[in-house]
Amino acid sequence: MPDVTTALLQRTPQIDSFMSDESLPSSSYDQVPYSSYPYSKSHPRNLSALAFLFGMNPPDVRDCRVLEIGCAAGGNLIPVAENFPDVRCLGIDASARQIDDGQKVIADLGLENITLRNQDILEFDPDCGPFDYIICHGVYSWVPPDVQQKILSVCRDQLSPDGVAYISYNTYPGWYLRRGVREMMHYHAEGFEGTTEKIEQSRALLSFLSRAVQSDADAYEKLLHEELNILQACEDSYLFHEHLEDFNEPLFFHQFVSRAESNQLRFLCEAHFSSMFPHEYSEAIRQTLSKIAPNIVQMEQYLDFLRNRKFRQTLLCHTNVSLSRAIDAQRLSNLWVASPISLRQPTDNDADNADADQGCVFEHPTGRSIGVQSPHQQAMLQFLADRWPADTTVDELMQVTWDNTPADQRTDRSQCHLQLCETLLELFSSNLVFLSTCPAACVSTISDRPWASELTRYQAANGSHLTSQRHDNVRLDEFTLAVVRHCDGQTTIEQIADQLRESGIKKNADTSTDSMPTADEFRSAVQTSLNHLLRVALLSNEPVQ
Repeated sequence: MPDVTTALLQRTPQIDSFMSDESLPSSSYDQVPYSSYPYSKSHPRNLSALAFLFGMNPPDVRDCRVLEIGCAAGGNLIPVAENFPDVRCLGIDASARQIDDGQKVIADLGLENITLRNQDILEFDPDCGPFDYIICHGVYSWVPPDVQQKILSVCRDQLSPDGVAYISYNTYPGWYLRRGVREMMHYHAEGFEGTTEKIEQSRALLSFLSRAVQSDADAYEKLLHEELNILQACEDSYLFHEHLEDFNEPLFFHQFVSRAESNQLRFLCEAHFSSMFPHEYSEAIRQTLSKIAPNIVQMEQYLDFLRNRKFRQTLLCHTNVSLSRAIDAQRLSNLWVASPISLRQPTDNDADNADADQGCVFEHPTGRSIGVQSPHQQAMLQFLADRWPADTTVDELMQVTWDNTPADQRTDRSQCHLQLCETLLELFSSNLVFLSTCPAACVSTISDRPWASELTRYQAANGSHLTSQRHDNVRLDEFTLAVVRHCDGQTTIEQIADQLRESGIKKNADTSTDSMPTADEFRSAVQTSLNHLLRVALLSNEPVQ
């Protein structure tokens, strides 16, 4: 990479930005494809659960129609089609290159319930709908006003009566500083020809600014230094499309809602449910918020002010849909629950603690913990921990809770059920459990002949990023990728270990010597990888033929 000082001296301001270069293809995404990953919050399982909580009767996820606007290579949509064969999926994108990439995957997997089209949203065929779930991730802020309006009008005209639309976009006030960095990069990149050089020079500028700005200086320099460090770790495709494209229009939340309302759409909620609760603020702050923000839109806007929010994933529905903002906890009875929590093992410090009689503690991967004293709540959380990553019904949790409540502490079953639902709703609002309207296709135990879906094995054979059964993006090392490729439901764990050992692949825990690991050591390494695959929801139940 050229030194940024030299690069600055070589700038040629008379050169227009790369988007005006006539040599480029019609879509900049043809030249620099955007990484096509799954976005868990956009999955219909999440959208339908949230709609249901707020009083709607959303279409069944297992038999619905899904449209994704700006689907790239189908990384977010293809897993939905594979997991739900009765779902019909349509993805459109302006990049012919990315659509071709996605169509190859669909053809290789033999999926017949998904179509990807190279199409401009302005030319959307109104006869394609209606759709029960419309997803538009990473598009709205990055397109001109007429396209933004078209996105909303498609949602208005093509969304089924009880359907849900998901739209993500950049927001103020958080994007004020980020916009400043974008303008710096855009200004510098205008002086160079060629996409590769523009990206290289943008990174050189970031490196220069990062060295020049002190992290412990004033508030501006501290925030700028943090932002620069974030950008330096981003992929080239993100850097290119987020900061070097001509269009990137952040807006305030209330402005987006106003635009939606002008298209007969209303704010349903945020795809990230826990973000709607001001848990981190004191009771006095929450009381003040309730006074200055009496409705949900105002509350969301003031929370953005407090949190300096940069990005939103907003759900919309038709204006005439009746919503209940006071969530009835009993509605959770119809949902599925999962949580990645685990029981914290006691330590010597716990034994020496005079206040050690505090029940048990469950830990969440984010570092948060849940202290529990009552036996029935301990049993409930342990059941969720044991079932992860698989989902369980509230009825199953209810039975576990009831069975572990001492007889002299039981009131009546209906009261116990209500308390359970209220506890789950509180945990959901704190982002400690997941709720959905149908279970994910993952298992909670490893079979002797482990199975990963065809898409999972296909991705393992073609890269390091895989889509989990919980619709997360998971990156694996080479050895674990090799294990995944052998999880065909026919090969035993011992056979997987033998085949990998014979292939000469290095196991995860390489020793300092060059000697070949024993069969037992290799089997242990395979088992370790399988345990990881289980935990990140990459192992499934083989479908019944």
